[in-house]
Amino acid sequence: MSRRSHLTSTIPMLAFGWLLVTVATALLAPWLPIAAPDAALPEAAWSAPDDNFLLGSDALGRDLWSRILWGTRISLACAVAGGSAALLLGVSWGLLAGGGSSARDHWMMRVVDLLDSVPLVFLVILLASVARNSAWIDAGGGLTLFFIILGVVYWTPMARVVRGETRSLIRREWALAATALGTPPRRLLWRQVLPNLLPTILVTVTLIIPRVLLFEAFLSFLGLGVQAPEVSWGTLARDAFEVLNPVRTAWWMVLFPSLALAATLLSLNIVGDALRTALDPKQKR
Repeated sequence: MSRRSHLTSTIPMLAFGWLLVTVATALLAPWLPIAAPDAALPEAAWSAPDDNFLLGSDALGRDLWSRILWGTRISLACAVAGGSAALLLGVSWGLLAGGGSSARDHWMMRVVDLLDSVPLVFLVILLASVARNSAWIDAGGGLTLFFIILGVVYWTPMARVVRGETRSLIRREWALAATALGTPPRRLLWRQVLPNLLPTILVTVTLIIPRVLLFEAFLSFLGLGVQAPEVSWGTLARDAFEVLNPVRTAWWMVLFPSLALAATLLSLNIVGDALRTALDPKQKR
């Protein structure tokens, strides 16, 4: 194996390993020997990293290490919500649009165009205002609403990709032959076209998830996303921004949450590129 081949195989494995560690620590956070994310010790406020606080503490004396781990749970849950919406809504919508008549394809894709034309921040404010007094959303602690917003926003890119690939596949010889033999259109789509779309769907999901993580961080930073007492990478970024001033520099509050978010986004992009190369024959040439 050449040095270049070894490098191209090692880097994705390291990225995949980081993602496994991140997911494992997030799932195991309730059972790890760490403080609760909202446990405040006022006398330990603004503590730099030391033996008592591995990554330091914030203005209320809360352990930053614990808050990063618990924030990982919320951020990854947002990524799962966006990815699930892309799979359930995006794949179904794109498959039905691409495999239907020209009229059905036209109006279904105009719905996608309409949703994509609405500014994301405006859409978030609109949905939050409409659902503010909903009892079942309030019961979810505000996170239910945020997951719904992610689902509304992030299924449209998948729908576009699946629709385009479906339109291409149904014009191939094997699809035309199946139609000529009397295969019902619905069975052709779900039994034959969909399995051929799985590599494309998998790669697209790996590209959507980093966008969801950034979107969560952006909205939470603006105060439109995850709300206290819940914690996410976006709320940690907002806390860090609030303490940036010439009088006191709590560098650990900026550095460590940023590193966690950046490392995860980089790993997701590397794994996504590796999957695209492995599953797309054109990339191997």
